[in-house]
Amino acid sequence: MARGIVRVAAVALIAAVALPGAAAAAAPPAFPPDLPRLERREGDAAMATLPPSVVATLGEDGRWQCRFRFAAPRGAERVRLAGSFNHWNPSATPMRPLGDGVFEVDAVLPPGRQLYKFVVATPDGRDRWLHDPRNTMQEPDGHGGANSLLRLGPEAHLEAAAVDSIRGDGRIEAFAVAHDPALPLYLQGIGDGRTLVRLRTLRGDVEGGACVVEGIGPIALAKAGGNELFTWWEAILPPAAAGARYLFTLQDGPMTVRTPETYSLERDGAPHVRTPDWAKDAVWYQIMLDRFRNGDPSNDPDPVRPWRSEWYSTSPWEGRDGQSFYEYFVFSRLYGGDLQGLREKLGYLKELGVNALYLTPVFQSESHHKYNATNFLHIDEHFGVKGDYAPAAAKEDLLDPSTWTFTETDRLFLEVLAEAKAMGFRVVIDGVFNHVGTRHPAFVDVRKNGPDSRYADWFEVTSWEPFQYEGWAGFGELPVFAKSPDGLASEAATRHVMEVTRRWMDPNGDGDPSDGVDGWRLDVPNEVPMPFWFEWRKLVKAINPDAYITGEIWQRADQWLDGRSFDAVMNYPFAEAALAWIGDRERKIPPSEMDRRLAELRLAYPAEVTYALMNLTNSHDTDRLVSMLANPDRAYDQENREQQGATYDASKPGPEVYRRARLVELFKMTYIGAPMVYYGDEAGMWGSDDPNNRKPMLWKDLEPYEDADENFVMEDHLAFYREAIGLRRRLAALRRGSFRTILCDDEQDVFLFLRELGDERVLVALNASEREAQIEIPPIDGAPASSWRLAFGADPDDPADDELPVVKIPPVSGRVWVSGP
Repeated sequence: MARGIVRVAAVALIAAVALPGAAAAAAPPAFPPDLPRLERREGDAAMATLPPSVVATLGEDGRWQCRFRFAAPRGAERVRLAGSFNHWNPSATPMRPLGDGVFEVDAVLPPGRQLYKFVVATPDGRDRWLHDPRNTMQEPDGHGGANSLLRLGPEAHLEAAAVDSIRGDGRIEAFAVAHDPALPLYLQGIGDGRTLVRLRTLRGDVEGGACVVEGIGPIALAKAGGNELFTWWEAILPPAAAGARYLFTLQDGPMTVRTPETYSLERDGAPHVRTPDWAKDAVWYQIMLDRFRNGDPSNDPDPVRPWRSEWYSTSPWEGRDGQSFYEYFVFSRLYGGDLQGLREKLGYLKELGVNALYLTPVFQSESHHKYNATNFLHIDEHFGVKGDYAPAAAKEDLLDPSTWTFTETDRLFLEVLAEAKAMGFRVVIDGVFNHVGTRHPAFVDVRKNGPDSRYADWFEVTSWEPFQYEGWAGFGELPVFAKSPDGLASEAATRHVMEVTRRWMDPNGDGDPSDGVDGWRLDVPNEVPMPFWFEWRKLVKAINPDAYITGEIWQRADQWLDGRSFDAVMNYPFAEAALAWIGDRERKIPPSEMDRRLAELRLAYPAEVTYALMNLTNSHDTDRLVSMLANPDRAYDQENREQQGATYDASKPGPEVYRRARLVELFKMTYIGAPMVYYGDEAGMWGSDDPNNRKPMLWKDLEPYEDADENFVMEDHLAFYREAIGLRRRLAALRRGSFRTILCDDEQDVFLFLRELGDERVLVALNASEREAQIEIPPIDGAPASSWRLAFGADPDDPADDELPVVKIPPVSGRVWVSGP
């Protein structure tokens, strides 16, 4: 495209700049180098494409002052603005009412492509996320709807279809060139004092370049990846670069220029993001305790649903008050799963091969899921000793930790925790610090005493008379904590959460965290302003530097993974890419596109984070994996509740679907990052989204279940999980090795990649097609094909079929080879 293209006269190329990798002169070269600057056209920065509902002006700091106006649907009580610029936090940017249903807000946005929606609170207490009806620029939101789009600045106006750059033509698109030291994508420490730097250019626009470091000279840039629009380049700076200034040079045809900005590394170099070392070796298993195993009937809630009962059947007490299955008695069911049940099945989990447990909320609550906590101080009594909660809570002051006690259930939790850790498990629990349940003592007090309550500033109260408050996602049973720009609005609530964190990480308070949980999975953390998490992380790491913190962030999470807040996130983008390739039919993507998406994700995060990501395919918030695969071509986690439509097939899938699920899981077990198994997937459990994804676990020793023809442990499926997990546990390269794509054969639907660690090399071939594929394994780094030995995927009917280098990959399956000691 013409706008922003810079033409610079040819300059004589000195060896230090024009010849990447050439030896520097004995004396440090001059800094900055005497080269023309890559200039951006004056006035281009103010480019913007805006709908009638948005007015924007460019500020002196390069950010945009935007005013949004929205005519809300009739009956809207409140409207908030959520978007990519505020981490999609539905509480961060409230809009002010102007009258006649019109709302307005001013917001400061960074340049680039910014996505947004309006979050409308309706009289029924629910939130509706709506795109801007006056904005015709939209893109799919990944959930069956659309996000509205703003293009702010020239960079946002670059389009793949408009790229007219030609390598070697002496022209460089200045506004495509980007380097932001605040993002790990562009700058990160990688250990041993070294620093990884990256620069972005328009795809195909430049021939090469260098990172020029003050006192050191040029270090050649190498291609690091790209997409349909951009190419990323990278270089590794030595420890001597710490504290130095640096810039970039770019060469295209007869032209060599330098970036107009000069950057500076901190005195100690770029921050090196560190994650717990053990997290790289983790194979996670997610457990919802009420649905996992009933080991102690004496603590069962009343009434308790029979464990082996057919899911869709009705118990005698259900529906007597006029409720139906989905409205709403199925959501109130309790099955009696408890800590004793977990204790009994630690051996099963050990044999399965998992070594890290993620427990959904375990604190006192009346629900099965416990995301509506009654009290963070105590483990739910129905998981341990029935009736021990109320006497303890009656004696405690939420604001005074010296009054807090441990119940018998709490102590049982710590006993089971100790047993699990002694067997080699790491255990993290769910932290829900955005909201609580209506039975929480602080909320009960606020409801009773109004503005005179000691906890009056804890919650988002919108009216004292009549009493009204904000509930998470509009659910009145989930009152949310009030927020400020820095976190929780209440200092007392903040202290309470911090002390709760300390309580479960170091229960006896002796400074040794070995008796506490190994970390936290954080629920809806994007709804709490990020500065809170900065301070919370400092506390967590001060208690236990080896603790693991992962957040429920569904999108790409660059801002959360720079070392200041989380160690990892639940890697839903991995699930979306893998399922779009292996699972979809009409909307299926080829392996090359899947590889591109995952490569872009690997670029975005520090390597330390990538190895610790919680890679999953499904969870308690989605339909089960096999049910996803039986209902292809849907946006991930959308149109997957059978109660909301007749198009979802909720029946038990057939053998072909289970075979495809095993391919997805093999990919997960061999890919970079820590895989997670949702309880029961390995036994063959199926189901649409909540509530049908939360059925009681299938156990062999409890068979026969009602409807025994369908409800039983699938031994072949379980055996596959054990084998695939065992493969990962056995081969260090699958846990800690580098990742390299070897082949994307779109025609045969085959993906071949290499994991490498020291002398150990693992080659993985996956075939997502319904046809047998035949591929020739190329020599890799000079290693002959004969050096590989088959480690997974042997054909029991033809043990001699593995004659390298030409190999067969059966339909919907994978094979793994190993080379090395």
